[in-house]
Amino acid sequence: MEDTLLVVAVSFGVAFLLALLLLLVVRYQYDPASQALVAEIQRTQSPIQCFYAVGRFEASQLNGGHSSWKYFIVAVTPGEIAIYPRKTKGEPFTFTPGQIRWFGRPRKYSAGLNDLWLHLESGDCWYLLKFRLYQGHMRDLVRGLKTVASPELVTAYRRSRPYIHAGPAEAQPATQDIHGAWMLDEPVHLYLMPRFLVILREATVLRTIPLEAVQQIGAFRRLDQPPAHGLVRFRAEEETLAFALAKHEDFALSLAEAAKRTLEEPVMQKQKKKDDLDEDID
Repeated sequence: MEDTLLVVAVSFGVAFLLALLLLLVVRYQYDPASQALVAEIQRTQSPIQCFYAVGRFEASQLNGGHSSWKYFIVAVTPGEIAIYPRKTKGEPFTFTPGQIRWFGRPRKYSAGLNDLWLHLESGDCWYLLKFRLYQGHMRDLVRGLKTVASPELVTAYRRSRPYIHAGPAEAQPATQDIHGAWMLDEPVHLYLMPRFLVILREATVLRTIPLEAVQQIGAFRRLDQPPAHGLVRFRAEEETLAFALAKHEDFALSLAEAAKRTLEEPVMQKQKKKDDLDEDID
């Protein structure tokens, strides 16, 4: 008898949770205000992709502020990507395809929620946008982005995972005098992502170095001050750069691996699909 009651209770609990989930899906899928905005965007802008869904979006600025996860509407046009807040009035978060520095999915597609990360450089600021969508709408978003993105970004998207991100890590630019002693400059932050090494001072981007230009990477301890932070040194854009930072060996290894990957051919699907969008599937 007790076993039967337990089974009934568990079944009721599962049914209740499923009903609650269905209610939430209906609530966010059938939103008249969002439907009206999507219809208006489609009528006036002829977007490549425009939808709202059970998904969320977060924007963070490197060494700056970040938004909370929000439900959103996205519209992709050849000249602009706009992310509109749902349920609340407000200006959309907009950027151009030319401001995108990278986008990729940290994991393969699953039947549940999927993540997409997108790097954006706007003015002297660097943003990391994170999207969380179910599989169908994630494919729509990726295909829209690939339609407007540069060939270099599409190639980077197709490269193998895991994508390398490191930092922002505090570091000090280092130069060596004629006696071999190292002199350290004011601190900066180093941020490593799949296409660039970004150098920031607070939230301001000072320089972006393409990883395909980075070579001769080394990590070593200072002979003049062995207990001090070690150094990462490399060549880029006809210049030798060095930085003192904690965990310098780990950062140098990540930098070397990320730089190597920019020179590799992207991973291609074994089976071609009719729509030639096979790289969206995995």
